[in-house]
Amino acid sequence: MARLYGIRLATLHSAMLKITILDSASELRFRLEGKLSGPWVSELQQCWLTASSTTGGRGTVADLRGVDFVDPAGQQLLTDMHSAGVRLQAVSPLIRTLVDEISRRGACATVEGSARTPASDAVVRTQTSGTH
Repeated sequence: MARLYGIRLATLHSAMLKITILDSASELRFRLEGKLSGPWVSELQQCWLTASSTTGGRGTVADLRGVDFVDPAGQQLLTDMHSAGVRLQAVSPLIRTLVDEISRRGACATVEGSARTPASDAVVRTQTSGTH
């Protein structure tokens, strides 16, 4: 049974982001509704950094099914979250395209090691800077 951890509601004129944090035995879920833009990007970042310190190895999900807009700062935060292992969920074509782009960037990797390094000891580094 998931428990409701907290709800943050942020408003600025007509822009609004609702952040609901659901904490269960299997995962920590951030359910977002509205626009991930402007000052609400840092609000989500603060919620994520604070709540993620309590995950104890559980998965974390950013549920973007209720999001209808993401500005560049929001996209960067989602990229950072994804790079840290947060799973992104989306259903609308616009947000799904954004999540696909973030996932593709995170999938680019290089294998580092010398000719003398056994393949099992090579280090895989994922690039998230957008340059591949």
